[in-house]
Amino acid sequence: MADNKNNKTPTMNDVAKEAGVSVATVSRVINGNYKVSKKLERKVQNAMKKLHYYPSTLARSFKIQQTMLVGVIVPLIDHPFYSRLAMAIEKKLFEHDYRAIICNSEENEERERAYIEMLLRQRVDGFIINSAVMNMSYFHELEGLEIPYILIDRDLPEADCSKVFGDNSQGGYIGMEHLINLGHRRIGVVGAPAHTEPIARRIRGTREAMAAHNIPDDPDLLITGDTQLFDMGYRSAEKLMSLDNPPTAIFCLTDVTAVGAMHAVSERGLKIPEDISILGYDNIPIASYMIPQLTTIEQPIMNMGETAVELLLKNLSEPVAVKQKAVLETNLVIRQTTTHPRT
Repeated sequence: MADNKNNKTPTMNDVAKEAGVSVATVSRVINGNYKVSKKLERKVQNAMKKLHYYPSTLARSFKIQQTMLVGVIVPLIDHPFYSRLAMAIEKKLFEHDYRAIICNSEENEERERAYIEMLLRQRVDGFIINSAVMNMSYFHELEGLEIPYILIDRDLPEADCSKVFGDNSQGGYIGMEHLINLGHRRIGVVGAPAHTEPIARRIRGTREAMAAHNIPDDPDLLITGDTQLFDMGYRSAEKLMSLDNPPTAIFCLTDVTAVGAMHAVSERGLKIPEDISILGYDNIPIASYMIPQLTTIEQPIMNMGETAVELLLKNLSEPVAVKQKAVLETNLVIRQTTTHPRT
C-alpha cells in the first residue's frame, strides 16, 4: 500500500520549509499584498513548482474580496462577430490575470438573467455584457450590488455604466453612400434582427444617406427578420431579386447575411458584382476569403473588446470612476463585390 504521507497534498507549511522561509512570506508572495524581495519571491515560486502546490483561489478570494473572474455574456456564440468579440475580451482579460466565464444568451432574456444569477453565485468581480434585452430591472440590481458592468455593442440608454460601441449610424451611412456614389439608386437593405439597437442604428444611417442624396425610401427594399445567420441573408436576397423591379445592389448589415445573399444570387446565375453589387458589415475574417472577396464596413471588433476590458478594470480599481462611453469609428473596406450598376 502506498504511504499516505508521501502522497499528501502539499501545504503552505511544506512550501515554507522547502523554500527556507516563513509561512508569512509564502502568504505574502501568494496574495501579493506586501512587498517581498525578488530573491525570496523566486525561492517561494520554485518551491511551489517543485511541490506542485496550487494555492486555493477560493480562499484567496475571500481574503482579498476578488475572484479575478469576469462574466462575459454574448447573444450568439456561434456567430463569427460575437465569437471574435468574446475572444478579444478573453485575451485582454488574460493579459491582466483575469479569467473569463463566457456565456451564450441566444438572444433570450430568461437565459441572460439566469447566467447573470449564476455568475453572481460564482462571485465574479464584474461583467461585460452584449445584452439581448431591453429590460433594465436586473441591471439596476447590479448597480445596487455595486458590481461594475460594461455594455458592449448594444446600448441600454438608462444603464449607469461605461459603454463601448462601434459607430453604427456612421457605418450605415458610409456603406450606403459608397453604393450611391457608384451609381446605384435601387439598393436593398438586409437588417436582421431589426429590434437590436445596432441594426436599428445602421438602418437609420442608410436612410440618412439616401435622404442626403435625394433617393426615395422604398419599403419593399428593406428586409428584416429574427435571425442574424446565413439563411436570413439567403432568404432576403431571394425575396429582393423576385421583385418586379429588383435592386442593383444589396447592403447586408452583417457579413454573415451578406454571405447568404451571395449564395442566393449566384444560384440565380447572376454574377457579383457585374450583375449585382453586395456590401457587408463587420469585416469578419470570412469576408476576405469569399470568392469574390466581400466589400464591407469594418467594425473595430478587437478594439471594442479591449476597450471594454480597460474600462472594466478602471471601474474595478476606481469604484467611483466616471462612467465613459466609447464610440469607435467604422471604415469602408473595398474589395471585389461592389461596382457600377449595369446600364
